Amino acid sequence: MSDLLERWSRPNRRRSTARAPRALLVLISVHSFGGTLAAQVDEGEITSGVWAGAVGADLFYWEFWRDGPNLRGVVHLVSEGRKESELPVDRIEWDFPGLELHMDATGVTYRGTADPAGGRIDGQLFYGAEMGPRLELRQVNPDRVPGLRSRPPGAPSRSCSRPDFLTDGWDTADCRAVGLSNEAIADLVDAIADGEAGVIHSLLLIIDGKLVVEEYFHGYEREDLHRLASVTKSVSSLLVGAAVDLGMISGVDAPLLSFFPGLQLPTDEGWQSETLYHLLTMSMGLDWGGDEGPHGTGPEFFQQVIDRRVVHEPGTHWAYQSANVNLLAGVIRRATGQHADAFAEERLFGPLGITDYDWSFMETDGYRLMDGSLQLRPRDMAKLGMLLRDRGEWKSRTVISSNWIQMSTRPHIATSGPWKYGFLWWLGELSGEDGPEPLVFANGQGSQFIGWVPGRDLIFVVTGGNEDNGRHFAIMGLLGRYF
Repeated sequence: MSDLLERWSRPNRRRSTARAPRALLVLISVHSFGGTLAAQVDEGEITSGVWAGAVGADLFYWEFWRDGPNLRGVVHLVSEGRKESELPVDRIEWDFPGLELHMDATGVTYRGTADPAGGRIDGQLFYGAEMGPRLELRQVNPDRVPGLRSRPPGAPSRSCSRPDFLTDGWDTADCRAVGLSNEAIADLVDAIADGEAGVIHSLLLIIDGKLVVEEYFHGYEREDLHRLASVTKSVSSLLVGAAVDLGMISGVDAPLLSFFPGLQLPTDEGWQSETLYHLLTMSMGLDWGGDEGPHGTGPEFFQQVIDRRVVHEPGTHWAYQSANVNLLAGVIRRATGQHADAFAEERLFGPLGITDYDWSFMETDGYRLMDGSLQLRPRDMAKLGMLLRDRGEWKSRTVISSNWIQMSTRPHIATSGPWKYGFLWWLGELSGEDGPEPLVFANGQGSQFIGWVPGRDLIFVVTGGNEDNGRHFAIMGLLGRYF
């Protein structure tokens, strides 16, 4: 179920963001409006500005506009001056003065009475069949809602300007110095700012090992930690590689059950064949009933995974199962004597100069979620991409062995889609006018990406908020078009 439903139905609930939200700003713009406005209603009054309301400490903004005979819109979530994500409004019933909006993906409905001339809409939220709080909306100026637009009104584009040189280890350069077209980069950044890739929070491009484009949108800034979602899985793969390099793990053929001696052994004999390789390649063949399984970590959760039946011979059937990946928290702990965050600080984050991160969401007894709770800054995400390009090195220092990088980023099994899978890394192609280019990438829900295009000597980092709008891969099309 969408995380968005929790945000609507449970105000002020902490989620995996860089800071605990003090206020949740939601802008709702109406996308598939049917019906006609009554003659006595001035459309300019209801389509001007945005409509602000509050439920507890959470603030909501609704926006309406006319597109030919219909009104259209989408739900935007903005927290602490940063737009997080958006959700289409699926159905609208308009019989002036009655107004009813349905967000089917979350089961949320808003029913109200509109007084456009008076700048007021009075109504009630419903969470499925459950009645929620009343919500009065008042008209406000959208330019005064920080983060609502991709850039503040009147802000100039900074595309192709040399990113700032800091003390974080990055060499920077003007994009023209590495052969990039100023017009192409400007057009790419403008397309993102215009919403052609949905909600994008950051774009970083590294050419020839130099950071040449660093752009932020919707109120996000360089120092903001960003949720990585399932990009965390690829980071977990790097940590396994570090443990293998140190001899703490014998190799990917190590039996999985050997890392969990304190748990009750499964009755399913198929588990005797399960190895670390099968976990890393999403080919364990466990029965999760067609979904990704529960979300959690720690010994009790590990037991839940080990209690699952093996319904496909390990190594023969690929299925994207996030729950299985969280076993790596136990693997790292057993193999290294450290929890994943401490081991990462010593063997991955430390050597890369990554000092600011958050891995606390749903932490249990020191065990971290290995499938999707890490938060990093985009410039630090890009360092992980450099490990792929430079075969495990950062600034001429070996962080992960070249053998592990090569082994984990080559195809091991076909997926159910157009890509192949390595050790928690995706392998595919970036399509452009000159034909497809091989691509290795980490992939997190909502347009979180670390990508490496070897043929172009290109690393890209993208963060975004496209969890609920169907635009997750839209940025790939833009990158292919302009490269």
